[in-house]
Amino acid sequence: MGQRRLIALILLSLLVVAGAIWLSSQRDLPRDDTAGARVLPVLTAALNDVREIRLVKAGEQTAVTLKRADTHWQVAERANYPADSAKVRKLLIDLSDLKVVEQKTSNPANYKVLGVEDLKATDASGVRVELKGLKQPVMSLIVGKNAGSRSSYARQADSQQSLVVTPALTLDTDPKNWLDRSLLDIPADRVQQVRVRDAKGLTYTAARESREQTDFTVRDLPKGRALTSPAAANSAASALTALSFDDVRPAAANDPWNKDVVRAEYRLFDGTVVDVMGRKEGGAYWIRLSPRFDEAQHQLFATPAASETKNGTAAAPPAATERKPDEVRAEAEKLAARFAGWIYEIPAYKYDSLFRSLDELTKKP
Repeated sequence: MGQRRLIALILLSLLVVAGAIWLSSQRDLPRDDTAGARVLPVLTAALNDVREIRLVKAGEQTAVTLKRADTHWQVAERANYPADSAKVRKLLIDLSDLKVVEQKTSNPANYKVLGVEDLKATDASGVRVELKGLKQPVMSLIVGKNAGSRSSYARQADSQQSLVVTPALTLDTDPKNWLDRSLLDIPADRVQQVRVRDAKGLTYTAARESREQTDFTVRDLPKGRALTSPAAANSAASALTALSFDDVRPAAANDPWNKDVVRAEYRLFDGTVVDVMGRKEGGAYWIRLSPRFDEAQHQLFATPAASETKNGTAAAPPAATERKPDEVRAEAEKLAARFAGWIYEIPAYKYDSLFRSLDELTKKP
C-alpha cells in the first residue's frame, strides 16, 4: 500500500470518528420544542373578549389606550374618538397568530440588545402591549426590535425567556395614528355650488346651474378681474373628495373661532349642505364641519318624475341613484351628529382647496 493511500485512509477514519462524536454530543443537547408554538394560545379563541388594549413605552408611560365600545373601538387619548377598527383588528389577529421561531436569551443582562428589557427604564426601546377582558387579569407581551423582515423579538412580561416570533409586530405609540381618519368622500359631480369667504373677507360663489354643466361659473366677479381659465373654479368641486384628517380635538367653549376664520358652504344637488369653518393655529390647519339638509335645494334640482310633462313632452325618468328627501336628510343628520363637538386638523393642501381664495382664481384681463 502506498504511503499517500495510507495517509488518506487515516484521515478518512479520523473524520468518521469525529462525526460520530459530534452526533453523539448533539443527542445530549436540549431541544427547542417551542418552535411553531403559539405565543398567546388563549387569545386565538377569545379575540372578541378583548375590551382594552394598552401600549406602554419607556418609563412605564401609557402611550395609547384603545377601548372597545358597543360597535367600535375608541382612542382614549383623543377623548374617545373612534379608532380605525381595521387597524385594531389586524393587531389582535397578528397577536393571536404569533408563533415562536426560536428561543433567544433568558439572561436579563442581554435583553437590551433585543429591545425586550423591562419598561421601567427610561431608555427602553421596546413596547409592551397589554390586553384586558380575557379570563386572566392582563395578558402582557413586550415587543422589541425586528429580527428580520417577517419576525420580531418578544418576551412575555412574566417570563425570562425571550423569543423570535412571527409575524413581525409594529406597535405605533402615537395615538393619532390609531384614529379613524376618514371624514367625507363626496364626488365632484354631486357638488352644485360653493360659497367661500376667504382670509381677506372677500366672498365669491362658484356654481353650476345643472348636473350637465361642466365648468363652474363665478358670480359677481370684482370689476377688473376675470377667471384665470374657464375651469379655474372647478377645483372647488373636488375639495370634499377623500377628505381625511391628521388629528382631532374636542371643541372647547373657549376655542377662538370668532376671529381669523374662513368659511365655505358646499351645496350638493341632492340637498345636502356642508358648512365648513377653518382656522390656522401656528403651523396647523383646523376645520369644523356642520352638515345639514336643505329641502328647497333638493326640490330645485330633483329630476322630474316620468309622468310629468313639459311643453307636452314626457320628462325623463329619475336617475336610479337619486334618493328621496328623507334618505338625504337622515344621512345629513347622521354626519352632523358625528362631527358635532369636534375640531379636525387637516393637511395644508386640503385646507387650501377647501378655502381657495378669489385671488387664486382670477387675474386682470
